[in-house]
Amino acid sequence: MIVFPFFFFGCGNTEKLPDADSFTEESGTGDKDGGKSDTDDPDNTDDETSDDSERPERPDNGEGDDDGWGGGDDEDGDEDSDERPDRERPDRDRDDEESNDEETEIDIDGDGVIDSEDGCPADPEKTAPGVCGCGVADSGDKDGDGILDCVDNCPLDVNKNQDDLDDDGIGDICDEDIDGDGVSNIDDNCVDIYNPREGVFFQQEQPDLDKDGIGDACDPDIDGDKILNEEDNCPNKENPGQEDSDGDKRGDACDVCPDDDAKTTDKGICGCGVPETDTDGDGILDCRDNCIDVFNGSQRDSDGDGIGDACDDTPFKADEPENPDADSENTESDSEISDTDAETTEDDPEISDSDDNSHP
Repeated sequence: MIVFPFFFFGCGNTEKLPDADSFTEESGTGDKDGGKSDTDDPDNTDDETSDDSERPERPDNGEGDDDGWGGGDDEDGDEDSDERPDRERPDRDRDDEESNDEETEIDIDGDGVIDSEDGCPADPEKTAPGVCGCGVADSGDKDGDGILDCVDNCPLDVNKNQDDLDDDGIGDICDEDIDGDGVSNIDDNCVDIYNPREGVFFQQEQPDLDKDGIGDACDPDIDGDKILNEEDNCPNKENPGQEDSDGDKRGDACDVCPDDDAKTTDKGICGCGVPETDTDGDGILDCRDNCIDVFNGSQRDSDGDGIGDACDDTPFKADEPENPDADSENTESDSEISDTDAETTEDDPEISDSDDNSHP
């Protein structure tokens, strides 16, 4: 075995490492007289744990953990119980109650009313919304009209009635476009009546038929013929004479059928002077029905005489050829052929003789 000396600087001494025998003696695995082990001695009947030092018992002084449970015997003298005994903690419960009390008594705005009872918990000046609501004082009337500024639709102009024609939240007395038609009051030809501009792009303008500067929406005489609209039989057409030939209360100037009192704005299907009736109820007006008194929705007319088959005594012409024009053309063609044959025979007598000899 090789022993290496170690030098410790500072003290100048040299120490050896212990040899194997001394290590055995110190570790207790052998003895001084031969290094025999306990297992080699047949008389040694002690257990391996006999050499272990006894462990000190845990002192039981009645003190335990912070929660009052210290183990050991219980009050009845029984052995230790595995269950941790329940114990009230009055200090913690008292702290929780105090914390809850503090939460319910919070007063954010510091007005002396706790938030749970304060209608405006963030407004120190109010405990209820009032007229203007939380955060806005229920005071101030700049125009002196008796309406608080917070609810006045014209806070700088007296308007007790608070009129607002277009319901835009701005009172009429201070609204630059009272009727809300997109045209400012200064340029609007009907300030109080909705009449927006019409037309395309830069040609838009408010309707004014007689160009009198008063819009048609509010003009009592739209056509400017000096007859008021409610008395004019053509309110949108100038007709100072008010002529009405058919007496249908619509002036001739604007009547599409001035001589037909049944038609004033539309000539209908049959036109002026012809009633739009359907006598037989077949869905075809009399003016177009080929059988006015007989129901015939199909309007079939086989012979094309303008009278429907349903009311035609002779719907078919059986004694006439199907195509008389074609028969006439065929007859003329046959006559032309006969004349041609006769001319050929006269010009060529040999053909005639040959024909005679060919027949015995």
